[in-house]
Amino acid sequence: MFSAVRAQQTCRLLVGRTAVVVGATSGIGEGCALRLAEAGCSVIAVGRDPVRGAAVTYACAERSASAATPGETATPSHSFFQCDAFSLKDVKGCASQIIAKHHKIDALVLSQGMATIQGFTPTLEGNDQKLTLHYFSRMAFASQLLPALRRAEEPRVISVLSAGVHSPFVGYKEDFELKSQYSIKNAADAAGFYNDLGLDALAHREGASGPVVFAHSAPGFVNTRWGTEMPWYIRGLVRLIQPLGRSAGDCAEFTLAPVFRSKKELLDGMRKDDSSGTTQDASVVVLDQNAKPAALTSLHSADAREFVWERTEEVLERAGVTLG
Repeated sequence: MFSAVRAQQTCRLLVGRTAVVVGATSGIGEGCALRLAEAGCSVIAVGRDPVRGAAVTYACAERSASAATPGETATPSHSFFQCDAFSLKDVKGCASQIIAKHHKIDALVLSQGMATIQGFTPTLEGNDQKLTLHYFSRMAFASQLLPALRRAEEPRVISVLSAGVHSPFVGYKEDFELKSQYSIKNAADAAGFYNDLGLDALAHREGASGPVVFAHSAPGFVNTRWGTEMPWYIRGLVRLIQPLGRSAGDCAEFTLAPVFRSKKELLDGMRKDDSSGTTQDASVVVLDQNAKPAALTSLHSADAREFVWERTEEVLERAGVTLG
């Protein structure tokens, strides 16, 4: 399967395009940054560590040079922007800096995250750390960078988390921010469920004629340093089985499939009629670990979409992130 996907995506189709990768300094995000550089993109790497950021941009430059074809005139330019995605205000500032230097953005890949067994742990803005990295900061980046994305011909937003894997968080109306029903499972389900709905809300607001495709992707089991924040005994077990997972580079090949596919192909793959012949009212693209269409949850609906987006707007605006 990897060989088939790779064969479809080997061309330097992205020469002259610009991609923002949040969480680019390690793991899946780093793998995506390198793959985009190989395909000809200028990569804007976003992360917390400037030392790692410099290393990734250097690696992107090497990957671009080694993949360049004879006579290719466009030379990708790679850069790093520092951002603490625990802070929605910092996300807003980082997005503003990116737009100030880049009029057009062709792809936004959101891979920032953490793996812990901690309970509700508030950021300085009062939001849970996990939910902030896995959802709120992603919607903040997507909404703030939309003006630059709209200027591209085939823009893509890809949130890499748990598409088709999570369950719905049934308590989303009673405890949207997980302040009273927090658990490891609820945090995971809420983040995945909200990504489906939040990206769908953005897609609906852009309209069918809008150029941006919003996708939620599942990476599968990947051999990265996932779980660094876990207790040593859990981290040790994870490290034992991690060699069985895909490499970050192989994962990126599937994760980035929306960048290489047309909008029509992506949306047609999501149109699954039920026995009554009706079509699901969703505009988000949901892909599994093999870049095949995945299922939305049983609670995905227009009502849920609007409720989740209204509450998302409240959280972002509390932090000074105003949505257009």
